[in-house]
Amino acid sequence: MKPQEQGVLVEIPEQPANESVKAEDSSSPKLKPIDRQQGLLRTVIVEELVPQNHKVRAIWDLTGRLDLSGFLQKIKSQEGRSGRAAWDPRLLLSVWLYAYSEQVTSAREIEALMEYEPGLMWLAGLGEVNHHTLSDFRAAHPAELKKLLSELLGLLSKEGFVTLECVAHDGTKIRAQAGADSFRREQTLEREIERARQMVEELDQESATEGSGDARRQAARRRAAEERQANLKRAAEELKKVRAAKGSAEERAEARVSLTEPEARNMKHGDNAYAPSYNVQASTDVAHAIVVGVELTQCSSDGEALLPAMDNLKETVGQYPKQVVADGGFTNQGSIAGMQEREIDFYGSLPELEVKQRAAMKSQGIDPEFSPAAFKIIGERQTLECPDGKTLQYVRHSKKDGNAYHQYQAQGSDCAACQFRQRCCPGHAEQGRTVSIRISEKALTAEFRAKMKTEEAQQIYRKRGATAEFPFSWIKEKLGIRKFRLRGLAKATTEAVWAILTYDVMQWERLSWRPKVAAAA
Repeated sequence: MKPQEQGVLVEIPEQPANESVKAEDSSSPKLKPIDRQQGLLRTVIVEELVPQNHKVRAIWDLTGRLDLSGFLQKIKSQEGRSGRAAWDPRLLLSVWLYAYSEQVTSAREIEALMEYEPGLMWLAGLGEVNHHTLSDFRAAHPAELKKLLSELLGLLSKEGFVTLECVAHDGTKIRAQAGADSFRREQTLEREIERARQMVEELDQESATEGSGDARRQAARRRAAEERQANLKRAAEELKKVRAAKGSAEERAEARVSLTEPEARNMKHGDNAYAPSYNVQASTDVAHAIVVGVELTQCSSDGEALLPAMDNLKETVGQYPKQVVADGGFTNQGSIAGMQEREIDFYGSLPELEVKQRAAMKSQGIDPEFSPAAFKIIGERQTLECPDGKTLQYVRHSKKDGNAYHQYQAQGSDCAACQFRQRCCPGHAEQGRTVSIRISEKALTAEFRAKMKTEEAQQIYRKRGATAEFPFSWIKEKLGIRKFRLRGLAKATTEAVWAILTYDVMQWERLSWRPKVAAAA
């Protein structure tokens, strides 16, 4: 039986040829189109945003072991009372540590990253913390941060990563927020103070006038004027300190201070550039390159920074280190004596007298060929003979840093007529050249110099470079901190503690946490 023939159900017209399809012999590639107008709903499993060995998990693990009671005590919002709940300090602490490790130091940038960066999304559980909260948290807990650093070092010590057997100390300059063009002399500062005072008085008169405008706007203007006035007064106090440190009346007259950040100081950096900066001092344990102490100074020189740094280290970890190594910038009479008083075995680079004299002469424009070594002692140290054959008479006996010197001075007429005056005493030939000859060195310094000539001391001193300079390289290159975001010595110190805390946390992750995670996998 033949099957019945089925009729046409739907008339489908002949489809036109696709003009976009080229002939079979065409060599054009066939590509998938990109449609950016479409929407997409996707399931996000927060726990799967980062792998198990991600550093953000190490940070969260560590902050859970630390005592955060100091942060919790400052929270005003309480259970059972009205008001919005506060963010957990553990979260805010972890966010900042993770952000610093990713070279992010801006609170606004962190807020933006929390929308899509996996580590931050995992930390906050897809929540978003506004930049005001982040910024306030970073600057508002200096004492708590130092306590956390101390607690972290205690944890590292228990695990054997901090021994304090030998500590290397060094300093580095980090730029301040102040601009180089914000520095002014005393006369300009006084004018600005008077202008700020007048502005406050004018705002007081306006507020006393009825119907003078928006009260909130006036309050904001007055608050800004008062803050500027207070900042200028601080600048005046800082200018007194700057002038007191100057040696001559001419230098004191030229002294300047920043109007926007009075505590910052112009310092010379490694690239020979001068910029408003702070001097960051750090002490690093040689065993595993863990930073055990940090503080900021306003002095570009390191000469007076070692002893306060040791006292700060003891405050942080509870004891002095057994050995300390530091470079020539820290090695002087005062530091040698101070380290002995603290019963610390100190190793440093003490320059020879000739080296110090050459540096001093270079600053005065004196040719090295006319150093004190070029002057001959005549008789029983009563006179000197200069390279031109002229006589310098003995004038006084002096002591400096425990060393004894005989000072000699030439006749001004001899120096003024001398053929070598531009090389021997440039700029003050008419006064006559003065030469100091050391006749004895302080016993303590002599002993230190003899110790540093031994092979054992040299081996210990060789540990300094790689250990002391490594944390600063990490902070500047890995964390990207070459300029502080916070203004003022106190807040910049807090930011420095954040940087060191981040550095030590990353070392803890490398030395302790990551090996344990790998072993458990």
